Amino acid sequence: MLILAGAIAGASCQHVERAPIDAAANGQRIAARSLANPAVQELLARHQLAVTEGQSWSLDQLTLAAWALRTDLVVARAEVAAARAATGVDGQRPNPTVASTNEKAVDANAPDPWVVGAALAFTLETGDKRAIRRERALANERALEWRFGEALWAARAEVRAALLDLALAQERLALDDEETKLARAFLAWVDTRFEVGAATTSERLAAVLAVNESSSRRGLDAAALTAAAATLATTIGVLPDEIANLRPILPPLATLPALGAAEVGAARDLALVNRLDVRRALAEYDIAEEDLRAAVASQYPDLTLAPGYMVDRGEHKITLGLDLPVPLFHNADAAIREAIAARAVAAAKFDDVQAAVLAGIGVGFARYESSREALAAAEQTERDAAGVAGSLERRLAAGGANRGELLAGQITLARLRRTTLDARLALLDAVTALENSTERPLYPASSIEAAGSIRELLVGAQQ
Repeated sequence: MLILAGAIAGASCQHVERAPIDAAANGQRIAARSLANPAVQELLARHQLAVTEGQSWSLDQLTLAAWALRTDLVVARAEVAAARAATGVDGQRPNPTVASTNEKAVDANAPDPWVVGAALAFTLETGDKRAIRRERALANERALEWRFGEALWAARAEVRAALLDLALAQERLALDDEETKLARAFLAWVDTRFEVGAATTSERLAAVLAVNESSSRRGLDAAALTAAAATLATTIGVLPDEIANLRPILPPLATLPALGAAEVGAARDLALVNRLDVRRALAEYDIAEEDLRAAVASQYPDLTLAPGYMVDRGEHKITLGLDLPVPLFHNADAAIREAIAARAVAAAKFDDVQAAVLAGIGVGFARYESSREALAAAEQTERDAAGVAGSLERRLAAGGANRGELLAGQITLARLRRTTLDARLALLDAVTALENSTERPLYPASSIEAAGSIRELLVGAQQ
């Protein structure tokens, strides 16, 4: 029997090749990630968002590229695969074991001193323990799948933020160029007047300072534009050189969505049930439930039966071994109390996740409403300044104003446009907070969804 058991064990062994990692070669592979990667192109084609050569890339297209290239998503996907493999292990029945009994009588008068026996021991699990292990493993799978979905949403949010930062940097740079041009024209007008004694030294110094401030601000905003482009590359999962010639479609910052309390309330109700972290927390509560079931099932001891055969000093015997644990020092009460406490922790964490959803949406909507009012005020002020600048231009044409007054009005208008842009950014931040709290794309519009892409990306081609 022992020989047979050894033969079965040897026949079932499999050989797995070693897979060492060469850090240098692996680093080169990571650095070589590209938007031309077949995995990127396949995912774009699957969503009917393929990008032809020379075409601009939208937020959805860049998001899909990030989903195919980012290493943190590869890690999250691999963790799900590992959990699925663990489910297969947890669903197995315990293998039987072979026990051998070998004795020799030391009595010199024994005609046949040997006692040789073998038994095959089967463990019979009680209390439905194997089913509980499998249900726990399946709950762990679900939790990691939702965590993978959270990673997908986080990647989209980071790409979106980088794309909006790029659009904002370009808007600011355009305002810098306009303001610098006007400041220099005003300085030239002041210099002309200064040469004929019609302007004071302090007026000229103020004009020079305005030019210097505009030039300095433009340099800072140009650096911010470069950083935004590099950040966009990082959020996608490629090097900055890879997107040097990329033409992203930048969302128009002047067309932010109008959201009402009813719409936000409906989104809040959905988020309390459907947000990815809510679903993950619910799956983690299921894990705690299965742990409690396992603790309760441990009250019912497993039974080990070991039928065997023995040659006892020449006599042939059939044996039946029985192994049953005795709860002499402790029973399952302590394990059950521990599992109940762990389930209470999981329930409290679920409450905390839902409370965070409510708080995030509440704060985000309050910020949205106040920011919308601030933007409306800034836009009205800008329109008033534009009206004044237009009036000055007409007066200049009629001889009722000088060029310096017109340039001063235009400079004021340019600065108010920057104020309006800042107010629009505050509103955009509030929309971002609402979008991340509801995990629902609000701006810009999107045709892809993180939750709906989980299964597709888990079974799809990996990087």
